[in-house]
Amino acid sequence: MRIDLSRQEYRALIRAVYLADMVKHSMREAGDHDQDFVNMEQKLYSYAQAFESEDLIEENDQVFMPTLQMESEDSMHLRNYENAILEDQIAAVLARNELEREIQAGHVTADNAIEGLIQLEEKYHQLIAEKGLSALTVK
Repeated sequence: MRIDLSRQEYRALIRAVYLADMVKHSMREAGDHDQDFVNMEQKLYSYAQAFESEDLIEENDQVFMPTLQMESEDSMHLRNYENAILEDQIAAVLARNELEREIQAGHVTADNAIEGLIQLEEKYHQLIAEKGLSALTVK
């Protein structure tokens, strides 16, 4: 199969692949990276010169990598996403923790666990909305 891309489409694609790589591999050691993904990424990045995109991809010792410019611009998108979902993640974790305590205490059964979890998540969303994350304490 052959895919024809404009310069603008190529640049959008390599930015998307960079963000996907950050999500997929950010918590893994280099040896644990998905090699098929890495190979595809390298192949895609190798076309940077043909698409006049050396400002985004550079070659060092026959390895293609994002430039500092691309890293700084696109890492910002990832940070914005993380900040946007942070409150949801915290509410979900706190709700699951409380639900587990309620189940262990016998206050919640399997039949009403999902409903209980939804109510607890809403409770924590409301608390976070009212008080902000600064009111969160760790014991």
